[in-house]
Amino acid sequence: MSDVVVAVLPPRASSAAQARELVTAQCTAWGFASLCDDVALVVTELVANAVRHAGTDIEISVTAITDGVRLEVRDGSTRPLRPRAALSSDEGGRGLLLVDALSNRYGVVGEPDGKRVWVEMVAA
Repeated sequence: MSDVVVAVLPPRASSAAQARELVTAQCTAWGFASLCDDVALVVTELVANAVRHAGTDIEISVTAITDGVRLEVRDGSTRPLRPRAALSSDEGGRGLLLVDALSNRYGVVGEPDGKRVWVEMVAA
């Protein structure tokens, strides 16, 4: 069993479903089934943001850590992530609030040719 799984996905809406399948399979394989729903929701938000705002290939990395998983989503946009206050009538704008609520820790690492959003989620 590998402790790290990496996939590169195209900038298409269908990539969110592929990312969900990947992280769900890995969480289950590593014995973190209790995290599957939350990790799947977080990766969906991050991939959807990358598709919508970066429009570049998206690298997904999921790593087994002590008592949980670390998820990384890398895209080719250097634009920083900015949480925003969404109006009740807005269809989007709540993704980072969701990531913050579901993760134990998260952050963004800027790179010369893009950014990497990382999330750590630990089983209760």
